[in-house]
Amino acid sequence: MANIILIKRGQAANVNNLELQEGELALAYSQDKGEAALYAGNGTGKIVLNGVKTSDVTGALNSAKDYTDTKLSELVNGAPAAMDTLKELADAISSNSDVMEALQSAVGNKVDKETGKGLSTNDYTTAEKNKLTGIAENANNYTHPASHSADMITTTTDKQFVSSTEKSTWNAKLSSTSTVDGGTF
Repeated sequence: MANIILIKRGQAANVNNLELQEGELALAYSQDKGEAALYAGNGTGKIVLNGVKTSDVTGALNSAKDYTDTKLSELVNGAPAAMDTLKELADAISSNSDVMEALQSAVGNKVDKETGKGLSTNDYTTAEKNKLTGIAENANNYTHPASHSADMITTTTDKQFVSSTEKSTWNAKLSSTSTVDGGTF
């Protein structure tokens, strides 16, 4: 047995007087038929299934068109009419071999992106990398010793050790009351 769905129809101006049984549908349209709404009976009255009016759809379409036109205008950004499409740009590049070669060369010299690393200039050489690889771990963690043994010092005629005996002899030669050039020290 086939179910038949009957839809009542009428003008939106008369929708307040419309009574729908549960499951019944009604289409209410404006006098100029430019706007419409679909109603359903719910057992206690009626509910609007779609409150979208034609003017709302038209407004949304106009808004989307304005947005698209703005973005296209920004993309073209004042380019001359002969160069404002991707096809025109591709034709111009392919017809000028100097530009094409320069573009291919520039793309060929780009720095490749490596996973986990950002792009940068290629100024870190393999030699520098190998030099850093050769440095032992913690090589820069030098701790200066609290004391040095005498064998660490190289003596010359200008730099020599002084013994305790020599220091005592020197100190005994000059007393605290000795006079030099008329002064006391």
